[in-house]
Amino acid sequence: MSDKQKKILCRIIVSVAVLAACSVLSAIFNIPKYLEIAMYLVPYGIIGYDILIKAVKGIINRQLFDECFLMAVATVGAIALGEYPEAAAVMIFYQVGELFGDIAVARSRSSIAELMDIRPDYANIESGGEIKEVDPYDIEIGTDIMVRAGERIPIDGVVTDGSGTLDMSALTGESAPVEVTNGAEVSSGSINYSGVLRIRTTRRFEDSTASKILELMENSASKKAQSEKFISKFARLYTPAVCFAALALAVAVPVIRYILGMPPMWSSWIMRALMFLVISCPCALVISIPLSFFAAMGGAGRQGILIKGSNYIETMSKIRYAVFDKTGTVTYGTRDAANVAKPTAAQAISELKGLGIVKTVMLTGDKREAAEKIAAEVGIDELHSELMPADKVSMVEKLSEGGTLMFVGDGINDAPVLSCADIGAAMGVIGTDAAIEAADVVIMDDEPMKIPLAIRLSRRCMRIVYENIILTIGIKLLCLGLSAMGLVNMWMAIFADVGVMIIAVLNAIRCFRAIRTK
Repeated sequence: MSDKQKKILCRIIVSVAVLAACSVLSAIFNIPKYLEIAMYLVPYGIIGYDILIKAVKGIINRQLFDECFLMAVATVGAIALGEYPEAAAVMIFYQVGELFGDIAVARSRSSIAELMDIRPDYANIESGGEIKEVDPYDIEIGTDIMVRAGERIPIDGVVTDGSGTLDMSALTGESAPVEVTNGAEVSSGSINYSGVLRIRTTRRFEDSTASKILELMENSASKKAQSEKFISKFARLYTPAVCFAALALAVAVPVIRYILGMPPMWSSWIMRALMFLVISCPCALVISIPLSFFAAMGGAGRQGILIKGSNYIETMSKIRYAVFDKTGTVTYGTRDAANVAKPTAAQAISELKGLGIVKTVMLTGDKREAAEKIAAEVGIDELHSELMPADKVSMVEKLSEGGTLMFVGDGINDAPVLSCADIGAAMGVIGTDAAIEAADVVIMDDEPMKIPLAIRLSRRCMRIVYENIILTIGIKLLCLGLSAMGLVNMWMAIFADVGVMIIAVLNAIRCFRAIRTK
């Protein structure tokens, strides 16, 4: 818990204690009205001063319609009507909900931070019989560096001397250690558990695996899903609408009643309007929907699947066609291009069909005979061989007319196809820089089973997003209607705001839960 969160928690505890003391004193003693107001303003001020300040700043900056404005109007109005305990309670529960949401978001950010904690601070170079620590940015391609036990490999390269055991879990999501020796290619971000490795760098630091992963994760936040954009637009329109609706309840209804010769009942209708404002606060949607996508990207990253933005999660959940390159995707590489040495490829294809994928297709530049053998072995539905890169693009464009399409590839010749597909997925180890750059999703360990895993994760995320939208809007609309009819008290209004937000946030963080391959 951060210092800021600890301070808010302390304020919540103190304000609850003071509010309880005020309630006991009011029940036991006949306290003068002015003193009672002063007493209840103490817990209200402790817990709500920052909300009131933000509301005033919003008014000054002509940005009225946010949750701080709603809470300020609702609670100040409650105080004006003599509902002092309710005013303080509304602020307390609002801050509890905000704290809960902050902790959930911090947890998701912590998960991302752990994934991104792969950038080394230095590289070891032997010079004059001594080991010097230098900035990885200063290391040129072809430089010999040394990585001791417990250190992180700073730059991609090839082992020239020594052997060791690497922890690559931050890159691939797999906890099993990897043994490396002379001639083995190693990726930056891996931790050397044992032995001393001498490595000849094959890339500059800014082009290495760790730097690419960090860049992908840092840029992912700017690519919002349609659901997130909808919520942002919804909140901008929704909040002013409910404010005017509350104003109508507080003023228009009593005036109409007076014109019709009925008692205006000003205090009753103003109270209904205040509860209307409390219920209407859109925090549950504004917090839980982005949190769902953020948690899903963090959960995927921990399993070796890098998703470059929440918009790709939404698109991936709708995939109907899965199209594969052959070499490096279904097979290991050019040396074994005539055989499948990836044993889970057939199982991955089978799982995709079990997920409702309409058709699996292989596009390859290889000869027909070799391609047919591989396609039959892994269970591919449709094969197109002896294709040039432009032919692959044409085939993908044609296939995508029937629905959302994912293309999985690894080579530089796959970059155009990865770019034009609805979702482009690249193999992160064997894949070229061009393919990884063009892709929307990167499979860090080249494991075919991560493809159906990514689709299942995206579908779960979207299911949770829709659950939260329906739950939140449904309960709020119901309670808003009941509030307008005078059938809701302040405590029910608090539940419709804070209670629903907590439920939605709890639902959203389920996206962290791992989905394992079968």
